[in-house]
Amino acid sequence: MTILSRRNAAKLILAGAGLAAAPRAFAQAYPSKSVRIIVPFPPGQANDIFCRLLADKASEGRFRANRVVTENRPGAGGTIGMQAVARAAPDGYTLGFGSLASLAINPAIMRNMPYDAERDFAPVIRVFQAPLVLLVPKDGPRDVAELIRKLKAGGMNFGSSGPGSTQHMGSELFLQGIGASATHVPYRGAGPMLTDLMAGSLGFAMESTASAIPLVRDGGLRALAVTDTARRPQLPDVPTLAEATGLRDSTTYGSGGIVAPAGTPPAVIEALYEAFGEAMRDPTVRARFEEQATTPLAEGPQAFSAFLKAEQAKWKGVAERGKIVIE
Repeated sequence: MTILSRRNAAKLILAGAGLAAAPRAFAQAYPSKSVRIIVPFPPGQANDIFCRLLADKASEGRFRANRVVTENRPGAGGTIGMQAVARAAPDGYTLGFGSLASLAINPAIMRNMPYDAERDFAPVIRVFQAPLVLLVPKDGPRDVAELIRKLKAGGMNFGSSGPGSTQHMGSELFLQGIGASATHVPYRGAGPMLTDLMAGSLGFAMESTASAIPLVRDGGLRALAVTDTARRPQLPDVPTLAEATGLRDSTTYGSGGIVAPAGTPPAVIEALYEAFGEAMRDPTVRARFEEQATTPLAEGPQAFSAFLKAEQAKWKGVAERGKIVIE
């Protein structure tokens, strides 16, 4: 019995060693085919542009033999594409380019989410962050203090690129902070919203630095503040919203990065982070991001996960206070 037990124990040890070695062997063979990144937005949007830039650079490195391809699956505020990622095999060959809206805001405001943003994804790398710019028509309020007085007087509206967008929720956070309200006018994209803002049909809006800065420089719009912790070098005379209002919790960022389906082996997550991190450290890639007034990042899985958890809690609070719900 003693000999038999020892033999059985030896078999168990060998079996355990085999199981432990399997993920390592898989990771060493990875990748053996093309890696696909699903972008849950239409071609040409900032997230799509940044993802393609990253995919192309990564295809010059570790993925040279197999390449990284992108696939656009827009719709329903990004939930259609992210649902496809959540349901994909956790093998490292299907990834998603998640945005702050799809990973933190949508879960806070949508009643029927087709995925669980915390449970169904494994963060790989956060690659960019950019604040919003508080904008008014060129003949609008001269500063934030004047805008606040007009808002508290009532009757003002504001625009966004869509319900539940970062621009929408950033504006709601601002309004809640100053104790004012305004009518939300959602648009299908930033272009038509900015056109109406320049025409004076809207009282104010928050928009990405990439879209806002050219219009401010051309004189079509006035920038009153940025939702960052420090002034932006492209707008050195424009204060932060915290400077202008004294609000401590006033930062709002557009942000995005790569996630994998939950259950993807840690060794594969590490390999993905190394490959995309190397791409994000390339000077030409960083310069392309910075051209869009966007801060390039190479934030790893743990830091990316912590960022998302904090943002999920933040926007859940904004949605609850403002009773913001999308059916």
